[in-house]
Order: sequence, then structure tokens, then C-alpha cells
Amino acid sequence: MYKAMNNIKFHLFRVLLLCVGTGFLAMGCSNDDDDSPRELASKTTLTLSKYYNDKGATTLPTWGRNDKAGLFTADQSAPEAVYAAPIQPGSQKSLFLFTLSAPQHAASTVVAFWPSDADLRCENGTLKTVVPTAQTGAVAPLLAGKATARLNAYEGCSMELTNLFCTMYVSVKKGNYSVSKAVVKANGGEGIAGDLTVGIDDWSASASAQTITVTLPAPLDCSKETQLIPVMVAPVTLSQGYTVTLTDTDGNSFSVEKTESVTLEAGGKHETDDARSNFVTELIFCGDNMVYMIDAGLADETTYKDAVTWSWDATEAAAVLGLDKSRCNHLDDCKPVDNGKKLLCTSSYNWCVLLDIATKEVLFHTTATPNAHSAELLPGNRIVVACSEGSGAGNNSVQLYDISQPNRILYQSALGSAHGVVWNETTQRLYAIGGQSLQIYKLKDWETATPSLELEKTVQTPQGGLHDMSYVNSNTLCIGGRRAYLYDIGANQFTEMTLFSASTAIKSINYNDETGELWYTDSTKPEGSQSWSTQTIRYSTDKNASTETRTIKVPDLDMYKVRVMNW
Repeated sequence: MYKAMNNIKFHLFRVLLLCVGTGFLAMGCSNDDDDSPRELASKTTLTLSKYYNDKGATTLPTWGRNDKAGLFTADQSAPEAVYAAPIQPGSQKSLFLFTLSAPQHAASTVVAFWPSDADLRCENGTLKTVVPTAQTGAVAPLLAGKATARLNAYEGCSMELTNLFCTMYVSVKKGNYSVSKAVVKANGGEGIAGDLTVGIDDWSASASAQTITVTLPAPLDCSKETQLIPVMVAPVTLSQGYTVTLTDTDGNSFSVEKTESVTLEAGGKHETDDARSNFVTELIFCGDNMVYMIDAGLADETTYKDAVTWSWDATEAAAVLGLDKSRCNHLDDCKPVDNGKKLLCTSSYNWCVLLDIATKEVLFHTTATPNAHSAELLPGNRIVVACSEGSGAGNNSVQLYDISQPNRILYQSALGSAHGVVWNETTQRLYAIGGQSLQIYKLKDWETATPSLELEKTVQTPQGGLHDMSYVNSNTLCIGGRRAYLYDIGANQFTEMTLFSASTAIKSINYNDETGELWYTDSTKPEGSQSWSTQTIRYSTDKNASTETRTIKVPDLDMYKVRVMNW
């Protein structure tokens, strides 16, 4: 009896187990067909990428013990972020275990981000955040990445997080001023800040505001070196470039711009050209193998070294010129052209180059200019070079070149002891000096492959020994050598500047008719190792004074000319 009862219990227990198993199987089969979101545990590996910081360099962050990462399930219309701490802190890459709501068996798209307290939302397949329109020069990165995977799979998913923003570095050239504010604006009206929307599918971005204002917490002192102002900008394409307007502590504004299309890349950087204040005096001078640009306000009577804002060593062009470095010497002119973006440099060692100031790239060169003493940029990408005394076929002449054809002389006109050339856009004439002559040329056959210079007029100057000529205004040229004069083009009249009545070897002269200022070099009493060199830059506020107002010593250079980049 007892045994029979045990058999019955055993069979009932087997039936019960079978029923329960069948129930679980049914439930399991039902779950295989159900991909509705449910709470899952997801292994996720996140790698932090470097970002551009506020020092102009990169920062490679690592996961800290107190850090968290955020994660959105992007397939949902308005998901809430979930958070997890790194399992492997102290490294750039770490495993995380997120608990989230997602389908168990289907792939899902997720977006992870850091830092976890970033103002980032996920809505209808986009990420939304804000690029501040008011900034302070600090960089606050927002790193994000996406992946599509079955989230509860054993292998999990992996993402590399990169900065959603682009970092623009506004370069402010060394000078005697401090900057307090910078305003960045898109020239084509595109949004660069404000509400930022990023498409999760293609990572395309758009923003709502066209302007960013950076107000620095303390004025940026530019007197020691070129400075950078970092700006966080939206990763967009600017069809017409941008303009950055800077304000110094005296309330003066100056700008730097780019008019070509610019693509600002997420996680990348963009560096502007140097912004240079228009309210400082910037000089450029040359001698030996060197060209220096200085802020005159930072120089003193004994030295120029602390005032240097840019320099170029002509030996860097030796390979382009095909010359030994020893022949990349005897620089005798360094004339700014193309609105101060380029330099025309000449050497009495028979060469001339057109140099891009920003990149120091040689855009044109010729070694067919014997005893070259000056050059000028002409319309149509042509260059004219004044070649001084010598016995060669190219000496005592003005030579014409096309920028695209190095060493090919298109035309040559005789001018004894040619020393200076100036183009006047208003009169559409080229003026050239040599000996005791001022020659005036018209451009002839300029649109053809065989252009020339037609000598229209020769004017005798009051004195010979001419060494330099500079543009003053559309009706006035400044001429120097033995004494110095202002030439009135319309009246064909010379007026002496009596400051130079005792000068016999003025090598360069620059005059500002609005302020009365002059910057010049004079080797009447030579300085340095050459009979023609000087080691003093001179300045005067009165063309008829008895002596100069101030001087700047250049003791390590056999200097020839000084030019004014900015008065």
C-alpha cells in the first residue's frame, strides 16, 4: 500500500515537471518572437579620443574613477540617458556595463558621450546640444560616438568618442597691444553656434547662430609672442569663409578673414591667418641674408630683437633658386605687395623672389636679374625688376617677368643705374628711377603673350645718385639718394625735404603724408662691414627738421632698406 502511494506521487511529480517545462518552453518561444524593448545589461567598450585644448595643443583624456559615461538608445524618439562607471579606470579605453531598455534580439543604435554632465539630448534620430555664443577662450569638449549592435550579445559593442565641436584658433600676431575680445562671424550667413543639431545617421550638423563673441577674462598680452584665442565652433561648412574682429584694450578694432569656403570638422581644428593690429607701427627691413619684421613700439634704441614679429632667412630659398647658400645674401629690398600678404625681395647677387608671408613659400623666382635692387608687382601677375650697374646685358635696365615663368625675361628697357620701381594704380603708370632720371612707362600689349613697357616720359631729377623711390599717394612719390624729394606727378614738380640736405646715400625712404612721419635708412656715414650699409633705422616726424626723432639699432646686420608694413 505504502509502495503504491509512492509510485503515484512520483508519476504526479513527473507530470508536474513536464507541465512546468512545457510552460517555460512556450514562454521562451514566445520571447524569441518578441523584440519589444526590455531592460538589458549591455557590455560596452568606450575609447576617449584626443581633443584640441585651449593651449593650441591636444589633450588625451583617460577614464577617471569618479567618471561616468552617458548612453542613449537612439532608436527611441526621446530616450533618457543611462549612465555607468568605467570598469577599467586610468586608461583611455574601458569596459562599461550599462543597464538600458532595448530589444533583446534585434540590433539597436546607441550613442555614448562624455562627460556625463554634458548638455546633450537625443531626439528623433538627432543629437541636440549648444555651442555657446558667448565664450571666454576656454575649451569644454563634448565627446560622442555611435554604434549599431545587438546590445546584449556576449561580445557587446565598441565606440570611439570624438569631439562634436571644431576648435578654431584665432592667431593674434605679436605686437605692442593687448586683446580683450574676439567676434567670429560666418560671411555666408551659416550658423556656427547656438543650438547645434547633429544627425546620428551621417553626423551632419547645423547650428542656429551666426556669431560667437569671445570675451577674455583677462586681456591677452601680445607683446612677447604671437597668441592664440581658442573658439568652439559648430562643425559646418562656411561657403564664404569667416571674419574675426578683435578689439584691443584701447578700444581699437582689427580683423582677419578668409573669403574662401572653409569646412570646420568635428573633432578637428582650424587655424586663422595672423590677425595684425592696424594701430601699431610695423616695419620690415633687410640686409645680409635676413628679412625681419618688427613692431616699432616694442623696439628701443639699442636693439630690435625683442620686437621681431616675423623673419625669413634667404638661405631657405637656396634650393629653389639653384644657388649656393653663400649667394643667398646681399638682400637690398623687401617690399610688401598684395595688401601686405606678400614680399618682393631682391638681391644684388642677381636674384629676385616673390614670397608668401604667411607660409614663406616662394611664389616666383628669377636669377636673371643682375645687381637687382628693387621690384614691383604689376597687374596681370607680372613683376618688374630694377637691375643696377654692371657690365652684363641685363644691367642698367628694367626687366619684365610673368610670375608663372621664372627666369624668362618678357621685356627689358634701358635705365642707367636702375634702383627703384613703383606702380601707380590711379595713373596706370610705372615709375622707375636710376642715376638722375625718373622714367615713366605705360603698359603695352598687356593682354597678350608679348607685353612690353612703353617709355612715355623721362624726367630729370634735381640730384643724381638715386637709390630709392616709394609710393606716397596717387599724385606723390618720395625719392631719395643724394638728398630727398617729394615728386608731384600732376605738376611735374620736386619739393626738397630739408631733413636730408646733408645726406649723400639715402638707401630707403618712406613718407606718410597724413602724419608727416618718415622711416628711412641712410649710409652717408656707413655702418657695418660694407661701404653702402647702415645699422640704424631712423624715424622723423618732420621732413624739414634738423635731425631724426628716434633711432633703432640693428648691430648684427649690414642693412640696406627699411619698409613700412603698417604706419
